[in-house]
Amino acid sequence: MSRTTTVAKYLFTRLHQRGIRSVYGVPGDFTLKSLDHLKASGLKWIGNCNELNAGYAADGYSRMRGLSALLTTYGVGELSAINAVAGSYAEDVPVVHIVGTPQWHVQQSGAKVHHTLGDGRSRVFAEVHKEFTVAQANLLDPVKAPEMIDDVIEKCMIHSKPGYIEMPCDMVPKEVSTERLETYVLKDRVEGTIQSEEEQVEVLLKRLYSARQPLLLVDRGDGVQHSIKSKINEFVCMTGIPTLTLPSGAGMIDHTIPNYFGVNAGPVGQIDTLPYVESSDFVIAFGPLNSDTQTLGWKVVPDPAKTVTIGGTFITHGAPAQTIGINAEALMKKLLEKVDRNQINAADTTSLGNFRTITTPPLKPNELDNPIDQTTFYLRLNQYLRPNDVVLLSNGTPILGGRDFVLPSGAQVIASGMWFSIGHMLPAALGAATAQQEADPNSRTILIDGDGNVQVSIQEISTIIRQRLNMTIFIVDNGGYAYERQIHGMNEEYNDLAPWRYLDAANFFGAGMPGNEGYPVDTFRISTWSDLETFLAEERFNDGKGLKLVEVVVGKYDVPEKFKQVFRAAGERL
Repeated sequence: MSRTTTVAKYLFTRLHQRGIRSVYGVPGDFTLKSLDHLKASGLKWIGNCNELNAGYAADGYSRMRGLSALLTTYGVGELSAINAVAGSYAEDVPVVHIVGTPQWHVQQSGAKVHHTLGDGRSRVFAEVHKEFTVAQANLLDPVKAPEMIDDVIEKCMIHSKPGYIEMPCDMVPKEVSTERLETYVLKDRVEGTIQSEEEQVEVLLKRLYSARQPLLLVDRGDGVQHSIKSKINEFVCMTGIPTLTLPSGAGMIDHTIPNYFGVNAGPVGQIDTLPYVESSDFVIAFGPLNSDTQTLGWKVVPDPAKTVTIGGTFITHGAPAQTIGINAEALMKKLLEKVDRNQINAADTTSLGNFRTITTPPLKPNELDNPIDQTTFYLRLNQYLRPNDVVLLSNGTPILGGRDFVLPSGAQVIASGMWFSIGHMLPAALGAATAQQEADPNSRTILIDGDGNVQVSIQEISTIIRQRLNMTIFIVDNGGYAYERQIHGMNEEYNDLAPWRYLDAANFFGAGMPGNEGYPVDTFRISTWSDLETFLAEERFNDGKGLKLVEVVVGKYDVPEKFKQVFRAAGERL
């Protein structure tokens, strides 16, 4: 005898089967009945302060888990989240966006329902979402609903992009068969063909063995982060090929591997990698997000004619580009089986130096009371990092200064590579911390954020406290948009921010109130190098327990010194 469940529980059970344990969103009248099915499906509801922040949190969770879920109400809710979903699409982050919609017969009637535009168009928001989701489904038929749900989730995972599911509120309790839940295993990669992958391996090896100076360039786009990250690291170790990452991929490679030479930041890096990249005659690029922002206006992007790009579902050769569909995991498995290190030319990497040994000189006693500057702050903060930390770098000066961190074993970096939305990283840190603590309750999540970013999404500190997450938040406070100042309008008021008492935020957002008792909150203000040394020496700021709010006060015009030329170039492109 066949068994049944509800449409909502089928959807949530599928998400649970794929490793999701928390769902983000804001309740609305068209989602309330569906929320009743979350707990029974093994999922936890994490209510956010607004839908945009919920989308950012889902993005951060997915970057850790490989899939996440966002639940919003029709119209006003989904449109509030739309910026976050578009960012996940741009940066290849799979998020299942579930939207509770009005009853289908009401939608068809063209009635002036609240949250609509009042002009009779019921699915205009769904049409908008087609532009930045890889798959869509409108659950109108209980017979077809299971297959439609599975299709969206599969395409999210295969293509590492968001998907969109409309669930009319009258469909929530409809009965559907559980047969697919019990018999059908969701795919998370394309099938591929043995012949095409074997052919591509032969092409790669032929070019690799004939190369005078091969190079591996690694980023986290195109689905490679979750599909072949471990195999990329194995390939780096096995072949000894010199390897660089793009800034958003700084956590993709184990920093202890000796032939990893850091971030390809060219002349603004601790070591100028550009001459080596330009002289390399064969480059294998894994998942590059070649945005202008992280490539110095494309100056450090290797010549396409000598580059092969590998994504989760494709391989692209040279210029003009020739793209072939493959299963990247299968391709990498065959490549690892066949590659012969002895046939790979050993290149002279002297010019790449060793980014691990670059440190700042010890402070002299008369320098301890000098003000903090961002040129050396990140190098001095590096000693704070521990194995298995997750470090999020906000869009602004932190993403610039933090790209040269030397990561301990198992540590990861999360940084934007394409979208660079202000306010993204604080809620994303909430999502990442949730995923981390589901796997390891003692893990640390560290956010380095700018004051401009924090002022966009600071409400989520209340959710961090409510969820009792372990998080350290460094707020770089320079009273404005330092990045934008350098690009244009150095002294203009539109680059100024209202002064906030950031360290009071935890109390305002509920620390110590009923329900939050026993959750430790510590605050610290750093304005001198002496303050930083005191902070680094105090165990309560190193244990990772509870919330640590750290305000880092820097000068109004202070930015990492080497990046001033980047800002000038950006201003010239305006």
